[in-house]
Amino acid sequence: MVRSLDLECSSRDLVRIILKDVGLASQILRVANSATYNRSGRAIMSIAHAVVMLGWDRVRNLVSTVRFIEHFANRSAGLRELMLLSVLSAVHSRDLAEEIGYPSPEEAYLCGLFRNLGEVLIACHYPVEYAMILLAMHTDRIPHRAACLRFLDFPWDEVGCEVAARWNMPARIRLSLAGTEIPARSALDRSVASITEYARDLTHALYREGAGIDAVHLRCLLDADAQQTLISVRDLCRIVDSGMSETRQTFSALGVPANQLRLDKQALRAQDIVDQVRVFDAPHVAALEHTVNDAIRSINRPGFELTSFVTGLLDVLKAAGFDRAVFGLMNEDHSAVRGRLASGEGVDDLLTRFVFSVDRAEGPIRTALQRRSDVLVDRGRDDRYDASELIRRLAPSAFALFPIVVDGQVAGCLYADRRRPSPNIENVRLGFGRARDALAAALRKMAQRNSA
Repeated sequence: MVRSLDLECSSRDLVRIILKDVGLASQILRVANSATYNRSGRAIMSIAHAVVMLGWDRVRNLVSTVRFIEHFANRSAGLRELMLLSVLSAVHSRDLAEEIGYPSPEEAYLCGLFRNLGEVLIACHYPVEYAMILLAMHTDRIPHRAACLRFLDFPWDEVGCEVAARWNMPARIRLSLAGTEIPARSALDRSVASITEYARDLTHALYREGAGIDAVHLRCLLDADAQQTLISVRDLCRIVDSGMSETRQTFSALGVPANQLRLDKQALRAQDIVDQVRVFDAPHVAALEHTVNDAIRSINRPGFELTSFVTGLLDVLKAAGFDRAVFGLMNEDHSAVRGRLASGEGVDDLLTRFVFSVDRAEGPIRTALQRRSDVLVDRGRDDRYDASELIRRLAPSAFALFPIVVDGQVAGCLYADRRRPSPNIENVRLGFGRARDALAAALRKMAQRNSA
């Protein structure tokens, strides 16, 4: 952003900076190839061309959105490292293209830059699943495609292809994302696809797997005429050394040493992420359902006391993996719901905040108390309620909100949340529902006792 405001800065300097960033280069290409700017019908494959077309002001505005990378970097195992792998693949692609006479090395650079797009997207938006995939690749020694199918039911390369198509990225980038699986249409298409695949495998072999150049140097590339050609070991060593030299400043700026690109290093961080969200698994769910069943049987026992019963259920929910749990009751005219009992950290403040209008309800309160629907949300995957009052007040990363219905009328709600992402929160639906049903039965029991 500073360079774009500098009158002494040249377009070449600006383009050089842009080409080091996957997210920014992607956005600039997308905008430049949109109908608003590109009315020629010919794909723009040059960042320099795109910068001239858009103008520096527009580019400067796009830069501000790149901060999303920083937002996700600490949530995902190895995202910074993945960015660097993408840049290294891009540099290797460009230098390989120059070596074999491909006519547009910058085009090869862009194809290499986006070759990991699918993995980047999964790492950003599904950090827990991505961590599990990295662990499987490391501990089980399986390729990324097999690990993806285990946890996602689809390979991340397919995500990259689909998103690139929806972003209307140039055809050769989309072909390169597909690797060698989809037959290319022309000699140049086949050439750039082979360059990209070779560069990606070279980068991963050297920096992620810790292998040597010997792992790839016997493979052939397709030149501009789609003829097989072999890169000598000497030339390959020169390309690798040049790539490391060119990206050294980027490594330093991100604070990532080259050895941190290794899969075993990323697996350590991945293990920490998985350990943090390992809740609502089979043992936790079984313990929850067992304890709730015992509580239901206690309702008809002599000496039943509602407050201790509710408090016990809330403590059970907390033990099952939630950080906080609240029992809410409707007021007399059913215009609002207020927290009455709670378990977890900051109980007094939580009860003070848990007051919501039902008459003017929106978001999850409306869904649960007006529509009488159970709500289970992991905000890492589901952002439909992010603007709601409940999210603003309580700031959960994942939460459950179930209505309590007694004799056909909503009497209150059961709420519980977590401060960390919980992609498997759906596992507690049955147990949480049983806890809600137990509260409804207890309220019904107390109403019958009072009427008698």
